[in-house]
Amino acid sequence: MENNINQYFQQLQKNKSQRTFKKIFELSNVQLFGVIIRILKKRELSEECLQEVYVKIWHKVDTYVEQKASAMTWMSTIARNHAIDYLRKRELPIQDDFELSIISDEQLGFLETLEQQQSKQQLNDCLQQLKPEVMNVLLMSYFKGLTYENIAKTINVPVNTIKTWTRRAMPILKKCLENNNV
Repeated sequence: MENNINQYFQQLQKNKSQRTFKKIFELSNVQLFGVIIRILKKRELSEECLQEVYVKIWHKVDTYVEQKASAMTWMSTIARNHAIDYLRKRELPIQDDFELSIISDEQLGFLETLEQQQSKQQLNDCLQQLKPEVMNVLLMSYFKGLTYENIAKTINVPVNTIKTWTRRAMPILKKCLENNNV
């Protein structure tokens, strides 16, 4: 499926065809809806948000760079960010159903594209190399969708410390994943 989406994306970038976009929609809407509903928790809001996400994808398709991420990862990131923005605009609470010890297939961001259990284990191993508080901040930010301000309040640490930890951790995590060919 991932390869099909990537191929359709290449076609869409060359020629913005509604037929090609429909194929992308058919292959990705269930997964993107899953990303959104995990954040919004309400079907009606999630459906509305999903429509907005596809409009955004249509307008931003030219900004997609295949070398940086798969098309599904790129679209999932747009969906995740738009759903979080959707919550913030409507001042809805971000649900707290996250368990730090579990990284499931339904998690957001780049985990969605890690199809094999081995890759997920390698990610877990890389996360474990970080200090526990730094790992916790990354998980709250990327998987829970919390803002730096909310994380700072939750763990009683200054916002700038949260930003610094995140900024320093990302290259470490990236290098570890690259060393493991993830």
